Amino acid sequence: MLFVEFPLSGDLRLPLLLMEWIFIITGFEISSVFLIRYLKHQEKSLRNYQDVGYFALFFGFSLMWLFYIVGDYYAPSSFESPFLIWESGSYRTLFLNFGYFTMIIAAFILLLCTEKYNVILIRRYLFTAIFAICAILFLILFFIDIRLTQPVTYVFWTGFMSFFLSYLIKFIRKLKSRGFLLIVGLGFMLIGFLLTTDVFVNTFGLGIRIVGAVLQLISVVVLSYFFNILPPFNEFDWKDKIEAVYLIDDSGVCLYYKIFKERKDLIDENLISAAASSINIVLKELTGQKERGISVFKKKGENVIIYPGKFVSGMLYTTEELNYPKFILKELVDKFEALYRNILLNWDGEITIFKPTEIIVNDLFSL
Repeated sequence: MLFVEFPLSGDLRLPLLLMEWIFIITGFEISSVFLIRYLKHQEKSLRNYQDVGYFALFFGFSLMWLFYIVGDYYAPSSFESPFLIWESGSYRTLFLNFGYFTMIIAAFILLLCTEKYNVILIRRYLFTAIFAICAILFLILFFIDIRLTQPVTYVFWTGFMSFFLSYLIKFIRKLKSRGFLLIVGLGFMLIGFLLTTDVFVNTFGLGIRIVGAVLQLISVVVLSYFFNILPPFNEFDWKDKIEAVYLIDDSGVCLYYKIFKERKDLIDENLISAAASSINIVLKELTGQKERGISVFKKKGENVIIYPGKFVSGMLYTTEELNYPKFILKELVDKFEALYRNILLNWDGEITIFKPTEIIVNDLFSL
């Protein structure tokens, strides 16, 4: 399908422009959340490249729409012959192509970061390779004739939706009710995108483009929430690998513990406290008093993750070494210290005062 002249005019021009700017700003803000979440983890073991992929997705989607706005509202839509390095074209077509290519690259980064952790379909990096070919094909057509690139975007959206459909089928049982959010978000995004294409706007007017922009705005918010609560793809079953969690103060007293899997060697919290206290002493001697970080000890198929906070240390028993539980343990220690900071400074030895910690643990470990 070739590009057509498509000047935006009429009474709906201003509200449509306002809606699309809100859409763009929201997308940029959401992308910054994922970028900050990735960068804030000083511990490399806590960093998840999927956050980079999510950042690329929402940043690219917003940048694409920024190019759309420039092309539709501020660039001449009339075709010129010759046009720059092409036989024919327009500045609107040029900016729309910039938008299309931006989204293809953003999706490529998302797929690369996602398939790094799991095989979604047949073999690893299958969708990444498909999108790399799509990007190369787009560039070839772009330099041959600027008007011939739009069909590649249909291939892009087909592949993009196929990826998420394969993902949904693969992880539907583990996603449970969260899978509904993915379906709604992708459905609104696809329908919204179709309603903003030239074909629909030329047929039904600018009103249909406003509806499409609203649907895409809703989809961006829904998908951002979905990705924000999602653990890494290769660690969906992380809860099944958790055995016990302990919170121990600097003197070796166990302030709180919870057993997820009944095992005799995990029941005695006093022995655990003594061991954790000794380990913390050794770690402080080796790394220095001011440095804090995640430590992992392995023994016969069992992993012990330790995170020393300012007042207490968290200890997590797992059957496998996973990254997501490290993040959960750190969050537990940080929340515990924020909640009980004043009490810990002048603690009188009463353990029952920490009983409400059960609420925090149930919330964190029931994700």
